[in-house]
Amino acid sequence: MFKRTWIMALLLSLAMVLGACGGGDLAKDLTPIPTLPQGEEPALTDALQATPAPPGGGTATGTEEPGGEETDTAQLVAQGQGLFVQCEACHGATDGAGPAFPGMGERAATREEGVSAEDYLHEAIVEPSAFVVEGFNDIMPKNYGEQFSETELKALVAYILAESGGEAASAGGAASGTAAPAAGDPANGKALFDQTCSGCHGATDGAGPALTGMGERATTREEGKSAEDYLHEAIVEPSTYVVAGFGDIMPKNYGEQYDAAQLADIIAYILTQ
Repeated sequence: MFKRTWIMALLLSLAMVLGACGGGDLAKDLTPIPTLPQGEEPALTDALQATPAPPGGGTATGTEEPGGEETDTAQLVAQGQGLFVQCEACHGATDGAGPAFPGMGERAATREEGVSAEDYLHEAIVEPSAFVVEGFNDIMPKNYGEQFSETELKALVAYILAESGGEAASAGGAASGTAAPAAGDPANGKALFDQTCSGCHGATDGAGPALTGMGERATTREEGKSAEDYLHEAIVEPSTYVVAGFGDIMPKNYGEQYDAAQLADIIAYILTQ
């Protein structure tokens, strides 16, 4: 009887101790901790601390890397700007040996129907003879496709589209891409004309049509084409417009001999005669 009473008292005391300690916590504290062979503890620690990657990628913390496509485009434009430096001699602020840089991206979107501005510019760089803009000569180097990597070509195109803007360097111009001359200085134009053109274009018809009335006649030569545009093209591409009764003897290198400003001056002078 005494033994049974002692056992019941012991059980009751144990129950009171467990209740005071939270029962479950004590059981948790008494649970054996698994151990690993020496040297494998870091692997267990890494596994316990790892955070599952969020849906759709991103970093382990659940945040996406900043930048993305916008950063890539900005980097391409910056790279293209550095590469375009070697093109500026021909593609400057105004028409020169090649079409002006301002407005180049916007014009590229209209050059070939069904061809995007990006595709047009890419092909115009690697195959320049395929797209010679009217009014300019086929003088662009043909080795850019070998000189530049595909990434560099993409950077050049990105720079042109981002920075050339939508405003053409000079007003006017036919839809075909003829470069319209800017307003020139007639006095300087007369000096240039006297040096080079007056031997064939005098007061009356000679080897070429007379200077007298040339500006007025230019307004009627090609329907829809201004006198300025006609004269510009007749100077840089003289075989395009050979006036009836005259031979195709005008030199073909004036587009290289004169820059855009000088051509504009010559045309301004002709229009005053």
